[in-house]
Amino acid sequence: MNKEVLEVVLKKLDKESKIASIIDLQSVPALPKGENYTSTILRITLKVVLGNGRQAKKSFIMKQMITEGESGELIKQINAAKIESQIYSVVHKQMSYLMEEFEDTDESLWCKFIHYDPQSYSILLEDLKASGYSLVPRQKGLDLDHAILVLRGLGKYHGMAKVVEQRGTISKDDYKPYMLFTDLKLVKSFLYASISNLSKIMKNSWGPEWEDTANKLKIPFEPFAAKWMSMGTVYTETNFTVLNHGDCWSNNMMFKYDFQKRPIGVKFLDYQIPHYNTPCIDLTYFIYLGIQPPVRRSNYELLLKTYHDSLVRSLDKFGFTGTKPTLEEITDTMKRLEFFGLAFFSILYPSLTCTSTEAFDIEKVLTTEGEEGFNEDVLREPGMIEKLGPDIIDFVERHISGLNQS
Repeated sequence: MNKEVLEVVLKKLDKESKIASIIDLQSVPALPKGENYTSTILRITLKVVLGNGRQAKKSFIMKQMITEGESGELIKQINAAKIESQIYSVVHKQMSYLMEEFEDTDESLWCKFIHYDPQSYSILLEDLKASGYSLVPRQKGLDLDHAILVLRGLGKYHGMAKVVEQRGTISKDDYKPYMLFTDLKLVKSFLYASISNLSKIMKNSWGPEWEDTANKLKIPFEPFAAKWMSMGTVYTETNFTVLNHGDCWSNNMMFKYDFQKRPIGVKFLDYQIPHYNTPCIDLTYFIYLGIQPPVRRSNYELLLKTYHDSLVRSLDKFGFTGTKPTLEEITDTMKRLEFFGLAFFSILYPSLTCTSTEAFDIEKVLTTEGEEGFNEDVLREPGMIEKLGPDIIDFVERHISGLNQS
């Protein structure tokens, strides 16, 4: 078959599979209440006619960012929809080219990007459910098999991000500092207020054996804020730094399984707050918020080694020519970020894994500076003490005592 004939055949094949017209459109919520606080997620189902005349069903995911109230202003301030669309259309495109160049036949670690509409602050994406991917219920957290798969994926993602940065196709200057470490109002209204709320509920509801720990959690705002915000310092001269995902926990990833229900594929979601820093920010975020606490505590060194092995292997595979971090350097940086991990775990893990669909009202939290908006019953749910207890004790003993003496 000559080139001209092959060209005609391939063009015809492509035309036959494309959507020629839409017959019907339906939209339904893609997530139940309490699963997302920054956007409305809709599943758009279409009945279409293809280029070959055949009728078919197609489905997509529509993310519409919240734009009303204090939380909406925050979303608009960081331009979340535009930022996420740029990650898909620029960064992920360059990563895809990289995979093609080095003949990497693995599935991508992200879904397909379809369209960004700046007028409605919305993004249209591939529906991963139609490709066999699913979420792990947030109440469960991830077991060791899921965690290992995610860390291999995260190491590869960071490795590819570093290579495309080195090639000059993305720049650290394109991304704002991480808002979790720079927005003082957010630190006070949500993070510090969450610690205060935890202290109150612990003292009133967890029993007398927790009273001393609860009292130690009553820390002044200024030293807490200073310590918290220091976690976001970017050590570009002495540390390996990359483009971070920014919100790397279990509800922002979907999994594919084999016939024995073992996880064999992962895709990351929600690229609304990317930032440039040590990859250990993403690593800390995931290890403390995505993995079941007993799994993290029992396998911590294995988890770090799994990530590091994947990162270095990916840097080598895709031709990185700079200095690669050692496992010791990753471990040391994780130790430096332990305050961030344990604090974030104490603050957010209850809300992320509770049975309630109303863990907090972000609008009330922001407008009252944390005086209102937290569902106190979350910290009283059965099993919550067992989930949180050991890490809260570590947090208080290793980090809070010093803050109380500041």
